[in-house]
Amino acid sequence: MATTEKFLSSILNICINKRLLILTFIDNRSQIVPRTAIVQTYLIFRINFLKNEIMLHKETVSKEMWELLQRLMKDEILKDFNLVGGTSLSLQIGHRLSIDIDLFSTKEFDEQALLKHLTGKHPTVKVRDIFSNTILLDIGEVKVDILAHQYPLQKAFETKEGVRLVSLEDIGAMKLHAIFQNGTRIKDFIDMHFLLEHNPLKIYLESYQNKYNGNPVMASYALLYHDNIDMDAKVNILKGKKVDMDTMSERLKKAVNDPLLKFGERQESPKKSRGFRR
Repeated sequence: MATTEKFLSSILNICINKRLLILTFIDNRSQIVPRTAIVQTYLIFRINFLKNEIMLHKETVSKEMWELLQRLMKDEILKDFNLVGGTSLSLQIGHRLSIDIDLFSTKEFDEQALLKHLTGKHPTVKVRDIFSNTILLDIGEVKVDILAHQYPLQKAFETKEGVRLVSLEDIGAMKLHAIFQNGTRIKDFIDMHFLLEHNPLKIYLESYQNKYNGNPVMASYALLYHDNIDMDAKVNILKGKKVDMDTMSERLKKAVNDPLLKFGERQESPKKSRGFRR
């Protein structure tokens, strides 16, 4: 529990135990507030506090990857880069394991200067590729992609546990963009399946249109085309977050037919369906 909440909790307990009244200030005027109001105010504060302090799902990444991510986030040279993609989503909603780090910036950068900096700080760097505004490398056993992705964020990034995370709206837009352009990665479809438990498809289509100036109708239809998906790709879905091809296809179809439809978390079904490789 944070220091601020500990302090306020102590004040609350003192007020209740001693049957005290406290002074609050509203529009620069003091007024007496009874104990019931103190409790209500504290509960509202606590709810808002916890919303901002929700812990990330660190079980979705390895210890090595988390420690590397922390170091990268603390690097002043990388201050304009935010975590995007599957790892950003997994840390926020906890649906699957993720094994790579994608750092995107809306600004251009000097890739050679940045690579020199990273090589100096991380002796285990191995470069996979480098070109304009793009560095693809491995640091230890972790795949790291650093790119200038010059499309506007739909919502401001949030920092949680030291990690700069883009919004679900931005991740949804990026996933739609990837599916429309490629449509071979099963994990993109899986991510959209779980994103629909947090916002209706309409929200992600609007973000996609605003971010990429893309056609939302074409992007939604791309969700229904599965012939090119590499079904042999390994995706590790976490316990309690089950999904299979049949239920995923059904959810995506329903979402495309009714973009305002809201989906709850899927309950386990005894029906046997085609499963993903685990």
